[in-house]
Parts: sequence; structure tokens; C-alpha cells
Amino acid sequence: MSYIAIIDIGINNLKSILGAVNYLGFRAIISDKQNIIMKSSALIIPGVGSFPAGMKKLKTKGLDKVIKKYHKMQKPILAICLGFQMLFTSSEEFKNTKGLNILTGKIKSLKKLKTNNTVPNLGWKKLEYIKKKSNYLFIGLKHKPSIYFIHSYFAEIKNKKLVTSTINFGGKKVTSSIQYKNLFGVQFHPEKSSKDGIKIVKNFLGRIKKW
Repeated sequence: MSYIAIIDIGINNLKSILGAVNYLGFRAIISDKQNIIMKSSALIIPGVGSFPAGMKKLKTKGLDKVIKKYHKMQKPILAICLGFQMLFTSSEEFKNTKGLNILTGKIKSLKKLKTNNTVPNLGWKKLEYIKKKSNYLFIGLKHKPSIYFIHSYFAEIKNKKLVTSTINFGGKKVTSSIQYKNLFGVQFHPEKSSKDGIKIVKNFLGRIKKW
């Protein structure tokens, strides 16, 4: 039987995303085992916590290599919040820490944008997504849906063509999602974003048969 693997690195808040996947009628397995992850139809990398702690957990369990291998297999991956940030080259959170380097870019503090907005960026924000058929996560969503965020760092991305949505943070555009082949990354929490968030998860799961 096919299933969705939700990667467990020991610092994740997994119940909400597990509930969202189950609600949509898919079987989900929370695991840190390579054989279970590699046999799944799609992979979700959630994350709550700091970048250094997240990367340490991935490397300790050998999951950094598993994620890269899975990505090369061209099966769908959804990376959420810290999971999204760990896709990049490095982060300056607490100290300079190397990431998975699947995407070129650096994770920086929102404070460096020097806006009047409070950090962390906490609560519901209007999402400005690029309207095109190949922007799969946002198919069927209303214009500027309200989505839930909680983060103090943002991704400074080298290849701007990968950006699929942004938010306005004190007059500055901050990347809120990317799409790269089979890889989807979101800075927000779709599993906590009501009907629009569930629609985003559903759109991701809809990619399973197409890859």
C-alpha cells in the first residue's frame, strides 16, 4: 500500500501535518528509517526549532543523505518552515551552520531587513503567489489567501525564478515558498492555515501520480 512519509527528526510538531494528510484520505507514516522513507510515494519534512539543532538531528540520523537521495529520485517533497530553511546552503541562526545545499541561498534574520515589523513574524499574513498553471501548490486558491506564519528567519535565494510566493513584511518582499522540479518548500504552516492550507497540502499530494 502506498503512503506518505513524514520525516521525524525529534524536534518536529508532527500532529497537525499528520492530521491534515489523514483528513485528505492519505495514509501517513512518521519515521526516521531510511527504508520506510525511500519506499514512500511522497515525503514531508516538517520542522519546528532552530536550524543548528535541526541539521544536527538530520546528520546524526543520516537523514540529510536520505533527503538528497529522495530528491534525486524525482518524487514529491514538501518542506515546511524549518524543513524549508534547511534546504538551503547555510543559516546564520545562532551561528553559521551548513544546510542541505539542495538550493543555493542563505537563511538570515528578519531583523536584518530593518523594518518596523515585530520579529518573530507571527500570525496570519496575506500570501501573494505567482499566478500560473505550473505553480502547483496554489491552484484553485483565492487571490491573496491568509496563511499562518511563525518564523524569525527568511531565505535569501540566489535563483529568484524558484520563488512562487511572497509576503509583505514591513514593505519588504519576503519569500514564502519555492518550487524546484519535485521539490516544494514553504516558510508558512499550511497544516495550521485552515481551508486554504488544507488545499495547499491537497495540491501537493496531487503531484504524486504526476512525477
